[in-house]
Amino acid sequence: MSKQEFTPDQLKFKKKNQRVLLIVAAVFLLPLLAAKLVLSMGWYESGVSNKGNLVQPEIQFTEAANAALPAKWRIAYSMPEHCEEACLNSLYVAGQLFHALGRQQERVLPVAIAGVGSAQELPELQADSMVTLVYAPEAQEMLVTIPEHALMIIDPVGNVVLWYPGSEDRRDVVMQGRDLLSDLQKLLKLSRVG
Repeated sequence: MSKQEFTPDQLKFKKKNQRVLLIVAAVFLLPLLAAKLVLSMGWYESGVSNKGNLVQPEIQFTEAANAALPAKWRIAYSMPEHCEEACLNSLYVAGQLFHALGRQQERVLPVAIAGVGSAQELPELQADSMVTLVYAPEAQEMLVTIPEHALMIIDPVGNVVLWYPGSEDRRDVVMQGRDLLSDLQKLLKLSRVG
């Protein structure tokens, strides 16, 4: 009696146990395999909730540079030498974003930062535009690593937090403005500064 013989009921019971074991193994292994697939295919973005570009390397204004700007959150734009289409689009969107903030307007100010070699006056903007031209050459020099025509979020203590690309196409800048508004509202909600 070297081979053990099973009755039909025992074979049925054994197959049922094997099936249960396979189902239990699948319940634990399938999520692990799915997670491995998601990570290896790059389908997961870890914890990114901002829509703008983080400033790398960090830009922290000096105390003097920050003092030249209003002591609020700032939707900022670095003025170029000549304000053409991309410049006008960025200034337009900065002004519109201020109005879109609603009751948070008192904590934010849209600013155009001018310095040596940049335009010293704002172009003609819409009558309801709240964009303020601020002469702050030291602050503008610190922004040289930010792409031209980009809008930025700068906190009240002088940290340049996020930037959003500018464009000659107003629709592109408006879409970037929506992202800026979303990020700024999150920052204002979480911040006790300004």
